[in-house]
Amino acid sequence: MEWNIVKISQTSGNTVPFVSIGRGQLDFNAVACDLVNDNGNYKYAQLLTAKDKGKTVVAVKFLENYENDTIVIKRKVQNGKTIKGMTVVNKGIISDLFGKNGKNEGMVRYSVELIAPDMLKILE
Repeated sequence: MEWNIVKISQTSGNTVPFVSIGRGQLDFNAVACDLVNDNGNYKYAQLLTAKDKGKTVVAVKFLENYENDTIVIKRKVQNGKTIKGMTVVNKGIISDLFGKNGKNEGMVRYSVELIAPDMLKILE
């Protein structure tokens, strides 16, 4: 019997921009943060909605300074260093926007696309 090594993909999740939605929060991965050129400068997020073919779509605008209707961005810290990724937490609003996926204990992954230098649209 001959044993073969199973190849492990080194790129899974590391090349695709996405947001994980659940537990009343939006978790943007490092690739999504790169799309908006995040270097730790963004402190706040605004949630925006629009209608596209009768369906509500959601976008997130990232801001350096406080404005009305903004949510403070939480940063992940690992070994005392801030790592790439942004988390936006607001249980009520995120549950309203994403229904059961916004409330789930688990996370659901959605793709994101850049629609302005500081805005990501969440794709369903």
